[in-house]
Amino acid sequence: MAKLSDVGEQVAIAALARIFDRGHPIGLGHDCGVVDWGEDYLVITTDVVNPRTHIPAGASPSQVGWYATAVNLSDIAAAGARPLGFVAALSLPPDTDLEYLRGLGQGMEECAREFGIAILGGDTKEADQLSVAGTAIGRVRKDRILLRKGARPGDVIVVTGDLGRAGYAMQQLPTAPVKSEPLAMLLRPYPRVLEGMFFSESGVVTSCMDISDGLGSTLAQMAAMTGLSYRVDWEAMPLHRGLGGLAGPQAKELALYYGGDYELVATVKPEGAETLLARYRQDRGERNRLTIIGTVGKSGPNVLVSKEGKETLSSRGWQHFRPSRIP
Repeated sequence: MAKLSDVGEQVAIAALARIFDRGHPIGLGHDCGVVDWGEDYLVITTDVVNPRTHIPAGASPSQVGWYATAVNLSDIAAAGARPLGFVAALSLPPDTDLEYLRGLGQGMEECAREFGIAILGGDTKEADQLSVAGTAIGRVRKDRILLRKGARPGDVIVVTGDLGRAGYAMQQLPTAPVKSEPLAMLLRPYPRVLEGMFFSESGVVTSCMDISDGLGSTLAQMAAMTGLSYRVDWEAMPLHRGLGGLAGPQAKELALYYGGDYELVATVKPEGAETLLARYRQDRGERNRLTIIGTVGKSGPNVLVSKEGKETLSSRGWQHFRPSRIP
């Protein structure tokens, strides 16, 4: 009998989807699930954070609280929705310091306030290991929701911010003389909520997903929905500044396959791409980058194009049940 460690997270999700698929309005497998809400969808997402997979040694409780909230809001952003609220179920060892719990709550509250929502409540339970299960709720017009599917051949691929930040931070963490900077890079992702709503309202963005598991894995999951191919230009990639001193293969590994950046990748109607970029710069400012990194093609493998030629853009990336432990 197959174990989860044999098949990985994506196969596990597919197995559950076959059980739960009962004609949901948008289908299963997107960043959020939805409930009909008049002219809108109520969008809901959940994510779990624990020390084995997300929390490096030395992380402060407020960093953990921010992170657990932010990764859920990132999924709300990918749907183009406006956040409404957040709840959390906290599993805690009985010897947890009360001050640690306060710090965890303060981090959650800080992130919630940043995006104009409140922590609505949740649950606390005794456990052998810390675990934070967050659930975020949002709202979006039915005709404006962004899904992983919807792209067409010829669409332009864009990405917010830069890529490779989390991978670079994790690489630096074991030897960094001061751990605070790489820990902050890892545990204070900034969910692109305003950017997601901008995409939704633009009318030219055809699909969207947040990059939690790496660009290669993200585009593979989108391709599985559409049956199309995604062609990425390596030279166009907006790389985190820390990757500049790394060898090409190492930079590619961290930017494409490590994950943890929580930027948005979206596809855009080709006739609307330049207008979208111009409006984005005007609306979000020069410091908030939006970069064209490729195009959508017909069926076939995803491809990475560089000065060295073409190579397959692998579907690998972070996948639960099969990763090694973080430091």
